[in-house]
Order: sequence, then structure tokens, then C-alpha cells
Amino acid sequence: MVEIKNILVPVDFSEVSEFVAEWAKDFAKKLNAKIHVVFVLEDLAAYEGLYGLVKTLTDLENVLLEGAQKSMEDFMKKHFADYPEAQSIIVKGDVVEKIIETGEKVKADLIVMGTHGKKGLDRILFGSVANGVVKNSPIPVLTINPYRLKKA
Repeated sequence: MVEIKNILVPVDFSEVSEFVAEWAKDFAKKLNAKIHVVFVLEDLAAYEGLYGLVKTLTDLENVLLEGAQKSMEDFMKKHFADYPEAQSIIVKGDVVEKIIETGEKVKADLIVMGTHGKKGLDRILFGSVANGVVKNSPIPVLTINPYRLKKA
């Protein structure tokens, strides 16, 4: 039987991420597994020259990184304070690639993620992230659609 000891949980700090985090934590408790919560800050280097100076983009990335670190700290306190086997990771780059790379780096046996993220355009983009991870990951991926899940 397959043993699941490391679970990667990509988040975007939306309500969906909160739901997925709680579900993943319950799952991890039953399996006695570690949880690695990852947030990927999209690399803005691709936009250099298009929307402004490199310094402006670097400054923006620094502001976004600070915000991500604070959001991750709050997220971990809210959802994993009672689960010492959880750690947080923030990386920068292409979202799909970095989720998969991080999964490989932490030797994840399973990736648990939502099928949707934030509302509006972000929701569409996160859906495409889930699709990209499912199609390209060598690690099994469990997707959760919180909008279709029956309430207990």
C-alpha cells in the first residue's frame, strides 16, 4: 500500500484555501503525515520593460512578498497552530512549476489543492493552476471543489 507521509498544500489565502487547509489537516492527522503549505508569488520579471522600471517592479515584488509573509503567518496560526507537523513555504516563480518543484523538494507523496481560488479573474487563473498541476505533476494530486462538496 502507498504510504503518504508528506502532503503539499498550495494556497492563495482565499476562502477556498481555508477550506482545503482544514480538509488537508484532517486527512494528514489520520495518516500521521507532515503538511507543507506553499504560496507561490508570481515572478514579475517577465513584465520588465512593459509596465515600468525594473526598480518599480522590484519594489512591488518586495511589497507583495512582505504581504505574502504576513498572510502566511496569519494563515498558519489560524489553521495549523494545533498541528506541529505543518510548515510554511513561500517561493517565487511560475505558479504551476513552483508548486510541482516544491512538491518534489519536500518529497511530497500527495498534493492537495482546490479547484478554484479567489473570485473573478483569480478564480479562473487558480482553476488553470490546478489544471496545470494535475496535468504535469509526477506527484499524485487530490483536488477539492468546495462548491460541489456536500455539507455534512
